[in-house]
Amino acid sequence: MSQIIPEKPNGVATAEVARVFHTLKALPDDWRVWFHVAPWEPEAPDFLMLGPDGGALILKVSQATPAHAQQAPQLQLLALEMETAVPGEPEEQSLRSFLKAIIREGVPSTAVAAAVIFPNLKQRDFRAIEQSGTEPKYTWLDKTWVGDRGPDAWRDLFPAEVLDPYGLQLIRTQFTPEAVVPTAFTARSQPESRRHDDLPALGDFLLDYNQEAILKTDLDLVAADTADSGPQAVNVLDQTLSAAAELLSRNFRAQVVNGVAGSGKTLILLYRLRLLQEMFPHKAYQVLTHNRPLIRDMQARYNILNPAGCSHVRWNTFMQWCHHNWPRGRSFDILPDRRRTALVRSVWAEHLNDTGVSERMFDSELGWLKDRGLARLEDYLAASRRGRGFRLPQQQRAQMFAAMQVYQVQLQRQGMMDWWDVPRRFWHWMEEGKITPPKYDVVLVDEAQFFAPLWFDIIRQMVIPTLGYLFLAADPTQGFLRRGESWRAIAGMEIRGRSHILRRSYRTTRAILALALAFYRQRLPEDEPDLVRPDLRGMVTGEPPVLLRFSAPQDERTGIVREIAQAVDQGLPRRDILILHASGSGAAAIIDALNENLGDGAARDPKSTMPGNFIRVTTFNAGTGLESPVVFVVGLDTLFEREESLRLDDDDRADLVREHTRKLYMAFTRAGQRLVLTMVGSAPASLQELEKYGLLHLA
Repeated sequence: MSQIIPEKPNGVATAEVARVFHTLKALPDDWRVWFHVAPWEPEAPDFLMLGPDGGALILKVSQATPAHAQQAPQLQLLALEMETAVPGEPEEQSLRSFLKAIIREGVPSTAVAAAVIFPNLKQRDFRAIEQSGTEPKYTWLDKTWVGDRGPDAWRDLFPAEVLDPYGLQLIRTQFTPEAVVPTAFTARSQPESRRHDDLPALGDFLLDYNQEAILKTDLDLVAADTADSGPQAVNVLDQTLSAAAELLSRNFRAQVVNGVAGSGKTLILLYRLRLLQEMFPHKAYQVLTHNRPLIRDMQARYNILNPAGCSHVRWNTFMQWCHHNWPRGRSFDILPDRRRTALVRSVWAEHLNDTGVSERMFDSELGWLKDRGLARLEDYLAASRRGRGFRLPQQQRAQMFAAMQVYQVQLQRQGMMDWWDVPRRFWHWMEEGKITPPKYDVVLVDEAQFFAPLWFDIIRQMVIPTLGYLFLAADPTQGFLRRGESWRAIAGMEIRGRSHILRRSYRTTRAILALALAFYRQRLPEDEPDLVRPDLRGMVTGEPPVLLRFSAPQDERTGIVREIAQAVDQGLPRRDILILHASGSGAAAIIDALNENLGDGAARDPKSTMPGNFIRVTTFNAGTGLESPVVFVVGLDTLFEREESLRLDDDDRADLVREHTRKLYMAFTRAGQRLVLTMVGSAPASLQELEKYGLLHLA
């Protein structure tokens, strides 16, 4: 079976195209075939084929019937008065336009062949067409080529000249514009792995074969659109009915893409949205993630991909979506972080201080319990806590639950709620019928590893039953998915056979990714089996990350400002700098310092504004999903100091190390070209060890 992208034709493919598709799919596995799917180029060739010897063939499929062929002479005479063209003419025009475009870009005309295939016609029908005066400029293939010819016959159609990698990339750029990644979307310059000796570098990038295959898997929304698709929809009726029958066996379709940092998960999500929105413009789409900077960044990128936009696409963080759909008359007052911390400490001190449960355990368990919607003691006692990082015997669970109830009562007395209460209340009102959330044909979730099980309970109700579609993109290394927890267990969805893994990182360098992985493995060796192991082949080597050490926080800010001012003076765009800080107050202080030295507005928190030409400064939590050529990770000392606190017991310490490690792995892998770490004081032994192996340079 050939490597064909996508694996099946979409629902609006004609019967003729579908027959050719299955013929090409049956070729041996060393053949590579692309089926054209970009709906904004309806006249393009239908197939791009690469033979095992390196040649290229473009193919256009004709719907002409024997009746059309016999009428060809009359059609030629009446061409000025009729819209119907002589069979073969529009197909050849499509091939001619495409060949002109790629030759103009630099592809040798001798390296690409072209053919028109007529799945309904025999050779005698060709002769009837030729009587109209039409002379084929390209090879014409009759119906015997649909299923009756083997690989050798197809191989004979290819040119003798081998297409070089640069030429192939040019052809793919023209044939699959939906897979072109603008340079502005990348956090690095053109990767060495995508350059070739003595060949010019392309301005834009392309999704790799694996990314493109995932992008184009299961693009049909199998919906009422088939009724509006005209005669073409009838040609795939059997396929549509089969797909609909499959959908009825589940609630809706779901697809998950897991991958290492920088593997293109967000790109695939945005490109899939673009394709679906072009194919089904009247459907309702909802894009969700967990933080404001990322949802703004995604929306800005999508506007570049599709400048016309679409009123049917909604962009929200999950909490924003809940707020937008909150019942009228119900308060949405969130207890500020400082007051919540004080409340947690007060309840813990009064009810759990002498139980062996630490304040940190109590705080963590509060969020965990609410994220799972566990409202009764018996449900909490029966719940599996696998992967929590600390054990709680049944007696301690009962004590914990009683303290949680006290916390909740005091919270309600203040007329407030915490962020964990938002989805909990929303779900409760949905169950009572007080809220009917809006329905969407397609819901796409980025950074899904940060979404809690209760969030997924709500999301499942957002997707139109039977015909809806849910797409999840995640990096389990950064979130809570670990220690045997599966998407089925967490999201309550069956995704076997609909899950994909991306192992190649295109965002960052080998040096940066090697540091991030070594740091992760050094601190969390027990998580090794759950890591998505990256494929490091072909990655740009890059320079080792640098650790800058300072004697005081003020010196740290001054040093960072000095480094950035020099880089900006040397021509580095401000938008190419991202600063991630361990604390919100620290991030605010750096913004003030940068604006004082570089001018008002030089630095901003991306939580509060759309992307622009300014230095982005935010916290670790708000930085997930962002990327930049140059990244500063600031405040490492505060994290390491917390881990060494004498107030922590072993379970607390292990849990904190796990949380910090995942945050720092995320922060390190935001960088595309240069990673700078900063801290106050001496470097801990763990970082000194990484320096010994050449993974980190201590300045």
